[in-house]
Amino acid sequence: MMMNPESAAPIFDMSLWMNKSSFVAWRKPGEKKQHGFKALVGTLPDGNFIDKDAFIFSPFYQKRKLPVLAFYPLIDQSDSAELLNKVSFPFLFPNDRADNKSAYCKRLQLLIEILKEGSLNKCVLSRRIDLLDPDENMAPEIFSELCNRYPQAFVSLIHIPGVFTWLGATPERFLKVKDQKGHTTALAATKPFNGILPELSEWNKKEREEQQLVTDFILNVLSKTNVENIDCQGPKSSQAGNLVHLKSDIHFTIPAKTDLLSLINALHPTPAVCGLPKEEALRMINKIEPHDREYYAGYMGLVDKNEMELYVNLRCMRWLNGKPSLFVGGGITAASVPEQEWEETNFKAHTLLDVIEKICNLAGKNPDAH
Repeated sequence: MMMNPESAAPIFDMSLWMNKSSFVAWRKPGEKKQHGFKALVGTLPDGNFIDKDAFIFSPFYQKRKLPVLAFYPLIDQSDSAELLNKVSFPFLFPNDRADNKSAYCKRLQLLIEILKEGSLNKCVLSRRIDLLDPDENMAPEIFSELCNRYPQAFVSLIHIPGVFTWLGATPERFLKVKDQKGHTTALAATKPFNGILPELSEWNKKEREEQQLVTDFILNVLSKTNVENIDCQGPKSSQAGNLVHLKSDIHFTIPAKTDLLSLINALHPTPAVCGLPKEEALRMINKIEPHDREYYAGYMGLVDKNEMELYVNLRCMRWLNGKPSLFVGGGITAASVPEQEWEETNFKAHTLLDVIEKICNLAGKNPDAH
């Protein structure tokens, strides 16, 4: 992808851009180099896909109030105002609320009873954690620390001045396409990482079933498309920072005339962030979650004429009206235990909280996050 001449690698550059320029910055898994560019921001109409190099940022819910955003490398500064004036964000200021432990566990118990009685096999329940700090201008420093601490994550920083900043370190690849080869992952189940990756036999039945649901869904979707040579490897334990998950890698061949947007829409959202059956899980999430997921658990990444590399927006936070919030969630089945699921979301929150604490001494300021 063509970069703006100003590199986003130095923290200094991103700090200068924070208050006056839209931009994206990222670091791919297994790499040290950071990338980024100042950006023109546009929206992608329903049913259309990107037709030039861009970083795309899609919300969790499709065809609702939040658009799919495209960040284009800014070559001519004079073009910026014209395009940005076409992108309106009055819908990004929700009046919803975050969950405390009592409310979240009550929602979990209600959902577990529904899972025991109905046709819903799995549903992912998320929570938002509102913080007092850090200041939005500290996002570049947190981005840099996330890159240092989580070398196998896709680390991203997405900023539109006066609108929002999103920051995260996701362990989950959504879809990579290059040279007609496709790769996606089925990632589910969570344990704290204690220094040694657990054997498959050390995962309990609920955890193995949860991961298998995700794998089976992806394989079923792919089998109904025109992709070929589907190869599933796994599951196996995979470290993601302070956590470990069960992961399967799925590779396939994509014929030249494949409609990639249709493939993306069929896969998103996977049961790893939604549930099964998908439409029923989406209705349940919309009914019982007290907050809008916004861009949490959507997808993001690079698209150009030669390659597409998208990731699920997990282990993430955003600033809205200058106020920071984390988003975390967990897969719920009939065998789930509310207290354990609450603790799992806390483990996931610490992917970012530990870094925030290091950068700006936030220890003890948000007890619900611990």
